[in-house]
Amino acid sequence: MRPVLVQTGPWEWWAYPIVAVVLALIVALIQWLESRSKDRSPFRFVNWLTSAIFVLAGAGLVFFVVNRVAPVYVHSYGVMLLLGLAAGIWWLNRSSRRYGFALGQWIDFALVVLLSGLVGARLLYIILHWVRYTAEPAAMVYLWQGGLAFHGGLGGAIIGAYIFARVRKLEFLFLADLAVAPLALGYAFTRVGCFLNGCCYGSESELPWAVTFPPTTEAGVGGIARHPTQLYAVVANLIIFAILVRLQPRIKTRGNLFLLYVMLYSIYRFIVEFFRRGATANIFPPLAPLTEAQTASIIIGVVALVWLLLRRRTAGSEAREQQ
Repeated sequence: MRPVLVQTGPWEWWAYPIVAVVLALIVALIQWLESRSKDRSPFRFVNWLTSAIFVLAGAGLVFFVVNRVAPVYVHSYGVMLLLGLAAGIWWLNRSSRRYGFALGQWIDFALVVLLSGLVGARLLYIILHWVRYTAEPAAMVYLWQGGLAFHGGLGGAIIGAYIFARVRKLEFLFLADLAVAPLALGYAFTRVGCFLNGCCYGSESELPWAVTFPPTTEAGVGGIARHPTQLYAVVANLIIFAILVRLQPRIKTRGNLFLLYVMLYSIYRFIVEFFRRGATANIFPPLAPLTEAQTASIIIGVVALVWLLLRRRTAGSEAREQQ
């Protein structure tokens, strides 16, 4: 059972103007940001009349949907995922201003990467638990039951970012370098959601900071104190974020910052897997006692390291030839 952060609905009539005011504030904020960044995105609002129509119609739609399916539950993981997305967009917009990018473009980019990442994460999770889903194929689309694999999400996000770069005529490696620090920041927010949700939990622990989760969560079964591996992930990815931000101005070769992120994430994930339990820490039989995630981390991390060394060697050779 996933912890519910907020429960709402059905609504009385007076909720409609409140929703309309909230949407109006969001629209006004977007327009203000667009005016500051000189956004020329085709998705910007033409004028205040269309904005007013959007607000009234949007509020009506939200009001109808909530009352139609009420009560509506807002879960902690979903909230933190959206906050992570917003934090990533904010940092991406902040760090790329000197390149002349518009906020609307980054919103489009973030949505493409989020959707493609979710598809990739779900597909890999299904592959890793194929026996379960062959017995119940319909459960493949039951996203509300959980089941995402980050390495699959990273692969899906890369594909989505590559397609976005081709469509918008941007250099993919340049885009990847800009995106990795926001990705680490957003990932840290999402792991807070995992902690609140009681998923991706750790093994039994007697350390002073061990956590006993509520019995309604998967991690809380048996009332066992566990490693807060979700919070380990938060700290590790905030450190990765700080490293990337610090090194971004110093790394001149495009694509190298992305490769560095892949290596740092692989190291973090390999280490934290020693403390994780549950479906997220399944043993990979051919390389037992290593887990599936540790195996993937080794392969991906080594590939990134070799690629980075080859790129540096090639760059060094070209520099010597120019001399």
